[in-house]
Amino acid sequence: MKTLFLNEFLVLAEQLNFSNAVKKLGINQSALSRHIKQLEEELGTSLFSRTTQKIELTTYGSAFIPHAMAIMEHEKAYERAADAIRRDAAHRISLGVCGFPGYYGITALFSEFKNQYPESIIDVHMGSTADMLGRLQSGVLDIAFVHDTGGLEEDYTMIPYREDYLSLSLPAQHPLAQKAVLHLSDLKDEVFFIRHKKDSTPWRFEVQILQDAGFTPKISSNKNAWEDSVINRCNEVSLVKQGLADRLRGNLHVAVVDLEPRVHTDLYLIYPKSRHLTDIVSAFVNFTAASRTPL
Repeated sequence: MKTLFLNEFLVLAEQLNFSNAVKKLGINQSALSRHIKQLEEELGTSLFSRTTQKIELTTYGSAFIPHAMAIMEHEKAYERAADAIRRDAAHRISLGVCGFPGYYGITALFSEFKNQYPESIIDVHMGSTADMLGRLQSGVLDIAFVHDTGGLEEDYTMIPYREDYLSLSLPAQHPLAQKAVLHLSDLKDEVFFIRHKKDSTPWRFEVQILQDAGFTPKISSNKNAWEDSVINRCNEVSLVKQGLADRLRGNLHVAVVDLEPRVHTDLYLIYPKSRHLTDIVSAFVNFTAASRTPL
């Protein structure tokens, strides 16, 4: 049943005059007559009685008026809901963050962006690098902040956001804790607590850079959280990015020592090269590029 026909029926029921109805509807009389006839055939009953002198509603026609009005109102309600969904989608950004947004000023970036684009809606998802890449590929995420651990350039557009690099965290009582800087090769005899899931992208990255330094790292079998291992004075060391390193400096239980030369794990805003970005997502990408600052 075409709602266009219902509207024409309601206008004709109000006017009870074809000439007046077609003027109000902006169509010709033959089209109106044809549409009313199609509606009557679909309903299986006459809605109007017609004579050469006048047109009147039948009993069925009078009974149909409130139902036609209800159908029209439901259609308008749906159109309003659909418009709201379209407006929401046009302003929504589904964004992933590998790590904690506050570590690198990302939370402040969101706030500044929303000041400039108050209609924007940012849905933030946090997880591992593997989580972010999987959600980007599936379309759950529009864009994501991830650390570059190599191999992303082929499939992703990469917007530099913050320089980042690794430092060494170790228990405060560790013999190396008083060093100003360390080289990776100085760590060949240490036991490493790798804070990432085994065989994940960051886990493989850390193992590879240690192997590139000339040794295969001894990896802790400790099943506790890294924080537990530090507090319980395990003599293990960990590689940490600067967002976390900055928060550990001054901690009574932990020492942070810089590495030379620096091992970069710079933070990028990325999205699949095949992705078509909406206007609001493009605006966020451009805003992020303009907000880039060194660590």
